[in-house]
Amino acid sequence: MPASNHTPSRRISLRDIAAQAKVSLGSVSSVLNNRQLERRIPPETARKIREVAAKLGYLPNINARRLRNNEQTKNNVIIALVTSFEAPIQLVGHFTRTLQTQILAPRYTLNYTFSLMIEMFTAGKLLELPGLLTGDRFNAAILLNTTAEDDQFLSRTQLPYPAVIVNRLISNLPSVFEERGSGARPAEILVEKKRSHLAVIHGHPLTQSTQNRVESFLHRSAELSGRPAREIIANHLSEEAGYNAMLQYLKTKARCDGLYAVSDALAVGAFRALKEVGQRVPKDVAVIGVGDYEIAPFLEPSLSCVGASQSELAAAASALLFRQLTGKAFSPVISVPILENLRASSGHGPS
Repeated sequence: MPASNHTPSRRISLRDIAAQAKVSLGSVSSVLNNRQLERRIPPETARKIREVAAKLGYLPNINARRLRNNEQTKNNVIIALVTSFEAPIQLVGHFTRTLQTQILAPRYTLNYTFSLMIEMFTAGKLLELPGLLTGDRFNAAILLNTTAEDDQFLSRTQLPYPAVIVNRLISNLPSVFEERGSGARPAEILVEKKRSHLAVIHGHPLTQSTQNRVESFLHRSAELSGRPAREIIANHLSEEAGYNAMLQYLKTKARCDGLYAVSDALAVGAFRALKEVGQRVPKDVAVIGVGDYEIAPFLEPSLSCVGASQSELAAAASALLFRQLTGKAFSPVISVPILENLRASSGHGPS
């Protein structure tokens, strides 16, 4: 739901919400602490309270809960970058740097004080993260690298603070998402380079974004080459997992002259495996990754990347979060365009 077009001059209290929603203070407290079921508050009342809280720009008061300081004129916003332990560290770095830039912007520091923290969880167990449902550790969040289990949990949950989820589409959360069909373009590029035995390397289980990449790559590959692309499945998204999965595939003697890796980390691991068995990139196997991490141009050969830029995803997610914080209208879903950085690994430069 779009927020209202005002920036609160003082902290919105539970009493303010109760007065506008015409409910008791206890009902407001129960709903915003996700205790409406045990307090037997009707769903319609809970929905109304959350709508009023969002409209007024309510933030859980962490100062009151934890610090008991005397700051009255500014809203203290503690932004959590919530990510799984399995996430690539480069991705976390992009979001941390972008959030830091936003936090220091003068247009925000007039009415807010900011802190930034990183909260990590085991993939599939987001629901166990302390403070996620209460806002007593942080009162704004960007969510990264959730699994299908985490997404199902979030779809049933109303977070009591502004939040954005990245590369997932969940009906009750604002989202930034790379363009649909992002795997189709790598298939086209590889076929343009006269590659006919294509493969895709990805982790397990697939997330919404990686499934979109894999399915669109497989579909487009079959259309263009007349044969299905092979799937190479790694047990997670690290360089080591990419190396092990690629090496195991190569030992089967299956043909592959064009490889699409759904993350740069998997591509780096695949590079190592190909080199070990005497396969040359791009002469024998052209390789395209996703993410365009800082290391990509400095690999040997330099890595081609096709997909949404991690920096662009971070910028869009940060902007969407801050529009919520400042009470400005926003689109619930922002699509981030696909970028092509074609280098030597796909035969687009000196190898």
